[in-house]
Amino acid sequence: MKSVNQEIAEILQKDIALQKCLKRDLINTRSLARQLIKDHNLSYSIDAVISAIRRYDLENISLLSTEAQNAFKKMSITTKDNLTRLTLHDHAFTAIAQDTITKKTLKENIRLIKSKETITLLVSQKDIEKKIALFDKSDIINIQKDLTEIRLQFSQDIIHIKGIVARVASELALSDINIEEIIYSMPDLLIYVREEDLVAAHKALLEIKKGN
Repeated sequence: MKSVNQEIAEILQKDIALQKCLKRDLINTRSLARQLIKDHNLSYSIDAVISAIRRYDLENISLLSTEAQNAFKKMSITTKDNLTRLTLHDHAFTAIAQDTITKKTLKENIRLIKSKETITLLVSQKDIEKKIALFDKSDIINIQKDLTEIRLQFSQDIIHIKGIVARVASELALSDINIEEIIYSMPDLLIYVREEDLVAAHKALLEIKKGN
């Protein structure tokens, strides 16, 4: 049978947001204890849960592996705004191929993701109506304007480092920022957010880089 200390430690270990708040002393321990008892249907007294929270070892908590921490410390962050995402039916690939070798309306610096039934294009918003006009209306599923690309460039291949994408996603979620699209192409991790979220997103990613 688990002790109250073990049970509370397991609960906290699964919640990065609570760990960060506790580590930064941003949360009232009694209020947290009351909420944990309610959320997890605990039978312990509030004083026992408070004691268990205070015994939780915050000093040795590592939200990331040492390898992941080092990768984030060395990464660079750049941004590019005024982007549009076009979601198309896969029939549109012919129009994309033709444009690539003829008019080049889409230009060279596009991002393309192809699944079995759809194609996602991320293109500059400049002359966007001309780019949209390349496709039959029936092939266009969605158009989302005013996006920003955040380019996280790493000094090594991160594909085998656990927790990189999860850490980025959780940090942005904690700042109430939705990731509209994400692409990994070594050594870059490309994150797409709404332009209005750029400042907050950049600040959140800098916190990861600093190891907070």
